[in-house]
Amino acid sequence: MTQIIDLTWQQLETASGLPLMVFDNNLGILVRVSPLIGNITIPNNYKDAMGVVQALYQLRQAAASAQIAVNTGQSIGERLAAFPPASNGTAVNGFVMSSGQIITRTPLASTGIIGASN
Repeated sequence: MTQIIDLTWQQLETASGLPLMVFDNNLGILVRVSPLIGNITIPNNYKDAMGVVQALYQLRQAAASAQIAVNTGQSIGERLAAFPPASNGTAVNGFVMSSGQIITRTPLASTGIIGASN
């Protein structure tokens, strides 16, 4: 089989279970973050809205789920390993610390970033 080095936007959207992707002829692929952060009050200047941490966390979780799906049936050495399982601590005062990595192979040039494989 061919080594998996990335995910498609469709795989990410499918894994999220949310309608995240929109295509615009002028702008290209747009990722809608509103489904990731739920119902929040959007100020008149939408750029002042909170939700970046939650949106990025949810996107990383969806990418990890998509990675599991695409790696099914792949041999060692062909699997995508860009989104290892998140690490979670012990719950304290109703919260748990969670940390999730994104591992890439980054070329010395500034373009062409791909996911690590194992």
